[in-house]
Amino acid sequence: MPCNQGSGVIMNDVALKERLAELRDAIRASGVPDARYVSDPVLSSDLISAETESLEADLDQLRLQMKYMLFDLEATRRENRYLRQMLETRPPNASGETPGF
Repeated sequence: MPCNQGSGVIMNDVALKERLAELRDAIRASGVPDARYVSDPVLSSDLISAETESLEADLDQLRLQMKYMLFDLEATRRENRYLRQMLETRPPNASGETPGF
């Protein structure tokens, strides 16, 4: 049965299977540790699902950490504004200089 790939090339089942086998062998030869994805479609699907869930969990953790960091940054900015305001409104000492400068 022909298979149209969208680029105008028509492959039959035999040619498609041969090309997939070539690609699988090339991946295995390249030393990619996850060549197991190519050999078993069911295992591949399970592994991809597990890795996707793991990545989603990692992204959720990263988002949470970023929220904490932004909260801390805003708190630091508020504290800095408050301390600057305190320094600016503080009366000068007897010599006319502002302490700390």
